[in-house]
Amino acid sequence: MKLSHLYSNQPEIFFPIRFREGLNAVVARIDNPKDERKLGHNLGKSLLIDVIDFSLLKGVDKHHFLKRHPELFDCFVFFLEIKLPGGGFVTVRRSVEEPTKIAFKRHQKPYANFVDLEESGWDHWRESFKNAVRLLDSMLALTPIKPWTYRKGMGYFLRTQKDYQDVFQLAKFGKGKDVDWKPYLARILGFNDSLLTEKYAADTELKDWKAKQSQIEAETNLKPKDFDKLRASLDAKQAEVDGKVEALDAFDFHGQEIELTRTLADSVEAEIATNNSFLYNARHDLQQIEKSLVTSLEFDLSDVKRVFEESKISFPEQLAHEYDALVTFNRKILSERQSMLGEKADELRKEITQLEAENQILGKRRQEILKVLGGTDSLRKYKELQRELDADRAGLELLREKSERLEQLIAAQKKLRETRKRVGALTTSIEEEIQSSNKRYKAIQQTFREIISKVLHRSALIFVEPNGEGNLDFRAEFNGGNDLQTDEDRGTSFRKMLCIAFDLAILINYADERFFHFVYHDGALEALQAKLRLALLRVVRETCDRHGIQYIFSCLSEDMPAEEASGLCPTDDEIVLKLHDGGDDGRLFNMRPF
Repeated sequence: MKLSHLYSNQPEIFFPIRFREGLNAVVARIDNPKDERKLGHNLGKSLLIDVIDFSLLKGVDKHHFLKRHPELFDCFVFFLEIKLPGGGFVTVRRSVEEPTKIAFKRHQKPYANFVDLEESGWDHWRESFKNAVRLLDSMLALTPIKPWTYRKGMGYFLRTQKDYQDVFQLAKFGKGKDVDWKPYLARILGFNDSLLTEKYAADTELKDWKAKQSQIEAETNLKPKDFDKLRASLDAKQAEVDGKVEALDAFDFHGQEIELTRTLADSVEAEIATNNSFLYNARHDLQQIEKSLVTSLEFDLSDVKRVFEESKISFPEQLAHEYDALVTFNRKILSERQSMLGEKADELRKEITQLEAENQILGKRRQEILKVLGGTDSLRKYKELQRELDADRAGLELLREKSERLEQLIAAQKKLRETRKRVGALTTSIEEEIQSSNKRYKAIQQTFREIISKVLHRSALIFVEPNGEGNLDFRAEFNGGNDLQTDEDRGTSFRKMLCIAFDLAILINYADERFFHFVYHDGALEALQAKLRLALLRVVRETCDRHGIQYIFSCLSEDMPAEEASGLCPTDDEIVLKLHDGGDDGRLFNMRPF
């Protein structure tokens, strides 16, 4: 896979770039070094990587420079022509306004221009972003990295200034997880990447099971050692419930019978209440009659005469006769009334006796009914058993819930042990993988050492080692005379050289396979001493000539070695893009700064 042609539908603003085999240089000339508005990084030499990556279907969001300025770039449609590993070319069409609608065109000749090609002329038109990545991946068919797609390792071969901070961990992986890049890198170095992928998955699973165990323990306050005791308690409580259910089943109380008895009880209560009302009235009437029966008529005529004599008043004889007649009459009336009251009293006594007898019978009946309704023995026992059964069932349900949670805890612990065992086995396999090494890895190590030695005249190593979690750490270090790491790899220029050497070592060792055959290093010569720039260019040219690698780099014109270094500096044909600070036409996009 190599880059061939980058152009747009706005050629007067974005000049077409024709990449070539071998060395390709993007050079920015600074004529006004004191004008901060015209610094080299404002000319767009670093933005070129972003445009290429956009055309290679990098996912973009609102922070991408093309999307931050829709008023400037929404009118752009970019076309990137790629040389396929299997021969021929494919052109990728992607617009800024609709970055998720992509088109493809396969063709045999390089440097085509499909700006005006109609929809019918494209092999694939307005493919979705996800499908477009899949299609391009199938066209490239980079078999050594399968099942990874070409996008996974693109950053190693489009190195921006941000990607020189670490040889292995690109800027885009900085905030991600190790699983996002370490297995891929292990695959590139010839190791079994599936071991790492499985190991990271097992680590995640182990963490999840630990969290699950802690959660259950916190919620239930149970320990696995409590299982047998809890199971025994559950069996005992179940036996209690079963026993009480059987006892309740022995009572044959049916709904209709209970309702009938309750209705009957209400009728008896009403009849007793009526009788009591009658009894009250009868007893009150009898009491009044009995008081009347003991009343007599008391009248003594001699007492009247004595009162008259004491008053010196004569008592006429005729008046005495009248008083005797009145007394006789009243006594006759009283006698008749008392006779009638006596008869009424006898009737009331009979009625009271009858009502009391009826109430006695009704009382017994009520007592019998109340016994059925729970006043005594059977139903009281029934109700008590029912209450106990309800409480026992609630307790049983609680024990079952605890038992289920405890079973989950035991299952979690079992999974935890199994996962921990699997983690241990994978850790051992990874260690064995490192110890046994492989031909690809050794060849990359050797090539890396040779490049560093040719450019810097120092010894450097790349190696892998297991970390505290049993996963891999990748190291690139300079080696001192006593085989101890020096501080040189911490310097910006030397760290950049480690990155460049690593990328070249990878490309060299995959040169004969369906793989990336190009690399773009932004600012490759910056901050290097003159002799080191020459040494790097010499190594780059050797790599391009011997292994067919396409090397693209950007630099400032002042970082280019002196003219006397003939045969090493890029020729005019090798400078595929010239930028300058003399005006807007010297920028990557011929427009005002944005």
